Amino acid sequence: MAIPAGHRFPISFDELFPQGFYVISVERANDYADGKSKPAVCKLTGRPVWTVQGTDPSAKGKNTGQVVKMAADYQPVPPETMQGTPFRPAMFTGLKVTPYVRDGWVNYTIWADEMHSALPANRGGKAAAQKSDASPAAA
Repeated sequence: MAIPAGHRFPISFDELFPQGFYVISVERANDYADGKSKPAVCKLTGRPVWTVQGTDPSAKGKNTGQVVKMAADYQPVPPETMQGTPFRPAMFTGLKVTPYVRDGWVNYTIWADEMHSALPANRGGKAAAQKSDASPAAA
């Protein structure tokens, strides 16, 4: 049985990011061909591709940067920051990896269907901080 080029293999969030994932930015992805850049489009869905740039605390060495690609009609919104920090913990559903070879090394592209906050509801984000400031106990 042959596996088609570009096949996306499912993987769990905990398997890929055992210590979590922290979002730095979300931007429109670009494809480069013939020295020119153009907005990337998913080959499977035809939807715009977005890159979620972040950090993976479980990564070894100096490079903890990681990119997760998402095909979506609209730019995904990163989660709120944890109260008192610049960190935006996120979780992804529908994670898949696509392996490829470049310069003799096996690499992989990570794809996700959706991004969610890794914080429990009503805890840790700006909304929670604003809510606690307005509570009777804060008065």
